[in-house]
Formats: sequence, C-alpha cells, structure tokens
Amino acid sequence: MTGRLTTAWACLASCCLALSACAGGASAVKEPAASTASTVSTKAPRPTTASSRSTPTPTPTPEPPRPATPSGTITLAFAGDANAFSRGGASTTLGLGEAGDLLASADFAMVNLETALAASDKGLVGQQKRYHFLTDSAFPEMLQREGVDLVSLANNHAMDFGVPGLERTLAVRDASDLPMIGVGRTTSEAFAPWTGTVSGRRLSVFVGNDILEPQLDWRPRDGQPGVAMIKTAKGLAALVDGVREAREADPNRLIVVYVHWGIDYSVCTSSRQHEVAQALADAGATVVVGTHAHRVQRTTLVGDTLVAYGLGNFNFFSDRTVTRETGVLTVTIPRTGAPSYDWTPGVIVDGRPVLLTGDERDAALARYATLPRC
Repeated sequence: MTGRLTTAWACLASCCLALSACAGGASAVKEPAASTASTVSTKAPRPTTASSRSTPTPTPTPEPPRPATPSGTITLAFAGDANAFSRGGASTTLGLGEAGDLLASADFAMVNLETALAASDKGLVGQQKRYHFLTDSAFPEMLQREGVDLVSLANNHAMDFGVPGLERTLAVRDASDLPMIGVGRTTSEAFAPWTGTVSGRRLSVFVGNDILEPQLDWRPRDGQPGVAMIKTAKGLAALVDGVREAREADPNRLIVVYVHWGIDYSVCTSSRQHEVAQALADAGATVVVGTHAHRVQRTTLVGDTLVAYGLGNFNFFSDRTVTRETGVLTVTIPRTGAPSYDWTPGVIVDGRPVLLTGDERDAALARYATLPRC
C-alpha cells in the first residue's frame, strides 16, 4: 500500500536497546571519506494545494512579512523521526500541514527517515529485532514536496530487513531526487557527508547511528552494504575525524551532525550523548541534533556548538501519550557568532504532526525550557 508499512512485523513504535557493544570483529582500516555534493541556492516553493495541508482553508490569511535577516544569516530547520507506519501513512497524500510550512520556510530542512525503503515486502525477512518498518518511495517524495531537503537513514531501522532490504533501500535512494545519507555499499559511502551551498553559505551535513541490538552488526563489511555505525570506537572516530577534517579544510563552513542516539523513552540525556556531543563540538561542528529516544530532550550550547539532544517523533504513529510530543527546531546561524534557535512545539495526531497554539503552545514552550539533563 502506497506510503504505508506492508510488513506483518510492524508494531506501534520504534523501541530498541541503547548503548550496547556491536557484535562482530574489528572493521577494516578506515577508508577516505567520500562526499555527496549538492547545491541549494534558492529553495523551491512548496506546493500549496489543499492535499498538502492538515486543515485546508479556501481563503488563508496571509502571514505578516518577516523582518529582513542580516546579510549572511541562514536558517536551518530540523524535525525528528519520520515514517509511514499505520495512520502516519496518511501524510503520504495529506502532507505535513503547518509543520511542513515551517520546514519549507527555512533555507534548509532535514529529518530522520526511520524505515527501510522498498516497493513491497515480497521476499524480505525481518531481522532478529522486535520492530520492523518499511515504506515505499511515495513517503520520501512527500517529504521533499513538503520542504525537506535531506534525510538521514543512519538509524536502527534502515536494515530492518537485512542486506536484501538495504539493497532495495539503496535502489530507492539512487533513484530519488531527495538526498539520503547514512547508508552505503562501503564504509566511505555510508559515512559520506552531504555538502553544498545554501543561500551563499557552504554547508556539510554528517550523520551517524549509535543504536543497535547487540546481536546485530550493520557496519558495511565483507562486500555487503551497511549503516554509518558509531557504536564502536572506530565508527565514532570516523564521524569525528570527518567533522574535524571538514573544519580544518574550510574554517567558514557550516557543519551539521545529525545523530541517532540516547535511551528509548527517556527525557534525560545520557552520558554517551554528552560524550559524543563534546567530541563533535571539539571537532568543529556548528550544530548537533539527535533523535531515537522518541522523547523531546533539552537543547543547549556546548562551547559555541548548538546541541539539540532529542527532537522526538515527528511523523510517527504511537499509542504512548509522551511520545506524541513533537516540534520543529529552527536554527538561525549568523555570519559570526554562535547559533540561536526557536522551538515550535506540536503534538502528533493520528501519526501526523500538528503545531500547538494558545495556552497549549505556551505550556509546551515552558516545559521545553526546563527539560532536565538528569
């Protein structure tokens, strides 16, 4: 079924073990980092048809004009875990509503695409893990229509159906106009950053996955494709070294790192998240954002690096009230100085994000401002 899970193994939410050692032996010597180049100079206008909005209105009230931003200032928008499981698949045709408007209004927008990709599950067998997600190419096509410029596949669902499933995912990726990073046929390809120019600013985006069941090893190896895994010391070093080399090669480049990390259903940030965030900040990252816990976690500065530890679910069906908290993080990066940010809170309704207003919005913002480290 278009844009929806087609596997009998799909369950109500993603849940996996965190911070456990990878299975398997040591990986091969680190290969030179590759690069996925692209250019985003003027963002394409988002479709304004009724099907792309959560609440169509025949005569929408125009928004007031935005104040002019300083020369060289750009905005980056980030949202959390997205897939087409269960009722969340309705977004494939309905779009993301006002949350999509927010993504489209930024100079560059990114989400975590938490699913394997294939036209069907025929011939695919789920891995030895509890939850399995699968969708077809219509869902990422919707994300692109709604303003998303890049997605990460570096997560604990990219290989839910093993190597055969990843081969189909790579085929969808290769045929897509939406850039997808974090998986590949080699270590270099899996860790390759997206690079480009956004509104006159040079930008590189790196991704990595720190989450996987202990009996599985999803690193590219022995001629088989895999995920940009950072659970091992060598994997984390590959990510950190890539950021450091990009920073040394171009001191003015903006560097974003989108990481899959943390502990399922915990609003607290873990010692592992702090360790990885500090290493990436020291290496020269401008912004670090994360997902996986299915909870919104705190945002703070680590030196001059903005770290948003947990963006929560985004377009994601769940029967847990706490995991339906969502939002869009908009990061403003001036020509000089540290980034600033705005959190626009929302709630997930039937698997799709809906932005909050009024007292509910105020309460969500107050809670966001006091999220704990623990």
